[in-house]
Amino acid sequence: MLLNANKQEWKHFLNAAEVFWQKNLPEPADDGVILVEAFHQDLRVTLRNLAVANAIRKIRPARMIVFTGVEESWAETLWQGFDVSLVREFAAAYGASETIDVWEIVKKSDSKPSPDLAESVADNIKATDARLAKIPRMRENPPADRVRYGNALAAYYEQQFQQNVVALVTSHVDYDQWGLAVDVARQAGVPVIHTQQTGCLKAYALFPEHDSHTETFRGELTRQIGEVFDGQVWPRREKLRPVTELIAWRAKVNLGRPSWWRGGTSASVDLNNPAERALLRRHAAARFGFDPDRPIVAVFNHAVSDALGTNRELFPSLSEWFTETANWAANRTDTQWMFLDHPSQKLYDSTGFFDQLAKQHKKSKHLVFRPSATLSKNALWSLTDLGVTVRGSVSNELPAYGIPVIQAGWSEWSSCGLSTVVDSADAYFKTLDESLTAIRDGATLVTEEQVQRARLWLWLYRSGSDVVTPQVPQWEVWPANTLLKSMRATFRHIESDADPLFETVERMWTRREPLLTRTDLSAPLS
Repeated sequence: MLLNANKQEWKHFLNAAEVFWQKNLPEPADDGVILVEAFHQDLRVTLRNLAVANAIRKIRPARMIVFTGVEESWAETLWQGFDVSLVREFAAAYGASETIDVWEIVKKSDSKPSPDLAESVADNIKATDARLAKIPRMRENPPADRVRYGNALAAYYEQQFQQNVVALVTSHVDYDQWGLAVDVARQAGVPVIHTQQTGCLKAYALFPEHDSHTETFRGELTRQIGEVFDGQVWPRREKLRPVTELIAWRAKVNLGRPSWWRGGTSASVDLNNPAERALLRRHAAARFGFDPDRPIVAVFNHAVSDALGTNRELFPSLSEWFTETANWAANRTDTQWMFLDHPSQKLYDSTGFFDQLAKQHKKSKHLVFRPSATLSKNALWSLTDLGVTVRGSVSNELPAYGIPVIQAGWSEWSSCGLSTVVDSADAYFKTLDESLTAIRDGATLVTEEQVQRARLWLWLYRSGSDVVTPQVPQWEVWPANTLLKSMRATFRHIESDADPLFETVERMWTRREPLLTRTDLSAPLS
């Protein structure tokens, strides 16, 4: 873990946390254990895991074991610094009985997992290799060390899950150190709680009795979140309308944004009516050499090595989807196309994939390739008649403001009826073709119900499933000294009874719900 904080402030925080949890956690009832990962360098990530784990321990007393450590490739590629001793101090203050440096164990091991896990382990190793190498496609034969690490790690997790494991709490579900633990937990029939790195306290859960084992972890969540949305959120649409309109406005001006969205004035939207949009559209279209009276499609590239194969996708890789879409668009001169690169692509691609593809199509004047950060949202929204993505957040944002989106894969909201989600590559291109025809004919591709559903999703994501608790300050409470002071005040001066952390985690746990919610969404409508 990386700690850019005053050492004395850190010490005060640890002392306050230790006293608080000693007084608030019951003694373990049996040999049960909750496994918690602490592989991320950000203090806020581990804080969320430990808080949720202790909330579970309040209702199901158990020991807590924390997995940590950093493998060399992760340290070289992503982390700025990682101090295992800080994780040990943090975990001990939250009542962990043991903190294990996993990489110190597996780096010397040649163990292999059971045959039942062989396929998922191999896929995970390839996806991890692509991420660490920052390449847009998975290699069929990753480096030998990567393969040995992955196999040894999976075997180690299998050994650990032979205990009486109550739950796995993890910040990520992808790549070897996180994803393999999730795969083993699902095989062992252990609940997986997946905390989120945004907002106050957000978490998803996959319980074994609801796991069909027909999809990846993310695929299972997509289906279950859709069921909650249709069964508990959509029926509340009229009651929630005032607040959804407020949140739609806040999202438009970039307030309450997810932590990974870009900020700044260029990320807010000031357009208030069709006349303003039309005026800006002419200006923005001239900038790109577009005709404002002809259809414009925006295709949003992804971080090309990010979590490959972790949800349902129509193409072998995100880069292949982007490439095939560009090749198809090159022959559709009846439409103008913007191909937009991910704003954080430099962290995910070392090959220049986007620039190379742009060069291949430089003779196609109806295709424009640009980094997305070079466009303000005002310009982007004024130009876009149709958005295209695999799993990007534009597929929930654009429909909320009346702009249709086609998805060539699943995201967590894909079963909520916001966008057009296609189920095969053939259907994808057919849907694109039909959509272009409809736009030219003046048809409306997004329905009023889709707009409502998209705005309800914004409410669910930013409010309904974001638990406000002093135990987990909002993500933007930063830098570290500020966060630690806030937490110290919580531990020393706020009584723990009726804290939303404990109430909401208990509701999710006892009802086996797929997401943490601020209020009881199953309560009868008044």
